[in-house]
Amino acid sequence: MYEIELKAHVQDRKKTIKNLEKFASFYAAVEKYDSYYENLINGKTIKVRIRKEIPFSTKEVENSPKVSAGKSVIFTYKQKEMHSETGVAIEVNNEHEAYLSDAEPLESFLKDTGFSLSLTKHKTVLSWQFDGILLELCNVERLGDFIEIEVLTETNDSHQVEQAQARLRKLLSKCEIPEDKIEKRYYSQMLEELKK
Repeated sequence: MYEIELKAHVQDRKKTIKNLEKFASFYAAVEKYDSYYENLINGKTIKVRIRKEIPFSTKEVENSPKVSAGKSVIFTYKQKEMHSETGVAIEVNNEHEAYLSDAEPLESFLKDTGFSLSLTKHKTVLSWQFDGILLELCNVERLGDFIEIEVLTETNDSHQVEQAQARLRKLLSKCEIPEDKIEKRYYSQMLEELKK
C-alpha cells in the first residue's frame, strides 16, 4: 500500500478541533514514541522506525471514548518520496509495517547488525476519519501542532496521486487551514535543523 499524505502547520488548535468535529468522526488519542535507526548498506542509507503507541483519554474532544490501558509496538520500513508537481508538497510513501509484542529483541538485532539510533520523536495525536481518509492533529515535541491528512492507495501512479492530492487539499480547506501552511520537510529534517 502507498500512503499519500500532506501535513500543515496548525496555528489555532481549538479551532481546528471544532472544524474536524463538524465533518469527521473522532476515534483515538495516542502518544507515539518513535525511534529511528539507520545503517549504510551497499552505499545506500537504510532507515527504519520502531514506534511505541500508548492510547489515552482526552478532554479536548467532547464525548471522546474512554481508553483502557494498552501499548502497541510497530516496526516500519518506508520508501519515501516527496511530490510537488502542482506546487503542493505531498508525501508518497511505500510503507511496510509489522506489529510486535516487544521492541527489545528488534532493537538488539538492529544494534548488532550495524544500525544506530539516529533520531527520536514524540508526538501526541488526536485522530479522526472521514470517507476513508485519516486526519490527525499532532503535537510534535519541539516543533508544535500539525495536521496530517493521509489516504492509502494501491499504486503510486500519477493519476492516483493527483486524485488523492485533490482530496487531501479539499479536506485541508474544510479544516480552514490555508495551503501556505503546508510543510514540505519531513519531521526528521525539521528536528535535525533544530540541532544546528
